Amino acid sequence: MKIQLDTLAYTNRLRHVSPAQKLSFGLSTLFFVLVAHTKVHVAVFAWMSVWIVGYAGIAARVYVNLLMALAVFLALGLPPLVLEISLQPVLEPVLFQFSAGPWHVYASEEGMKAAGVLLFRSLASVSCLYFILLTVPFTELLVVLRRVGIPALITDLLLVMYRFVFVFLETAGQLWIAQQARGGGRGFMNKMQAAGRLVTRLFTRTLQRYQQLSVGLTARGFEGELRVASRTSFSVSRRYAVEAAVGLILLFVLELWTRR
Repeated sequence: MKIQLDTLAYTNRLRHVSPAQKLSFGLSTLFFVLVAHTKVHVAVFAWMSVWIVGYAGIAARVYVNLLMALAVFLALGLPPLVLEISLQPVLEPVLFQFSAGPWHVYASEEGMKAAGVLLFRSLASVSCLYFILLTVPFTELLVVLRRVGIPALITDLLLVMYRFVFVFLETAGQLWIAQQARGGGRGFMNKMQAAGRLVTRLFTRTLQRYQQLSVGLTARGFEGELRVASRTSFSVSRRYAVEAAVGLILLFVLELWTRR
């Protein structure tokens, strides 16, 4: 996934557009989502999907796979909002209910509304973040953050964290394949023991990779700040700026109409 995401960020159709322009557009839409209503969330999700698949040229299959990662978290977070348990008979309007002894499990209309708000707000917010992730390379993102005054310490921490997310996943994959090759994971108890060994070895291996990174930085003359290279041939697209401005205005009008 690391190679694919980085490749898309460097090869998408919006590559020539200024990263500051793309970042400001994505963040502005994200902040608007946080204060908007559900109808606006649906519109933002559809609009950002057009930008990602249509304008940036990201394959729809890749975009759907990324959204499936969000679906896992929603599948774990939405049921507690929808389902409620009570010892007393349910008097409020419900969509369905069933009883098990003195317990009553039901799904209320208010719970469904709350779950719907969370669902569409999550989709809209994640689509804005995916637009940034798939169109702005991480190193250029750090350059933009430094230009707007973000301390170098914070950007350096972001760079190290970004690097070690993929180190962690790569190491976990290698250890898992090694365990399966040795016949691990057969039976429930063996799977639990294999998972425990995997976590232990993963921590040790990741710590070793961190030490190697520290030694490598010291050997290359690290002086307390990580420097990243950036291109200077970017341009601000007037067409995309106008379309983004018009879209945000229409979303604002939709939000006002929804509030009424």
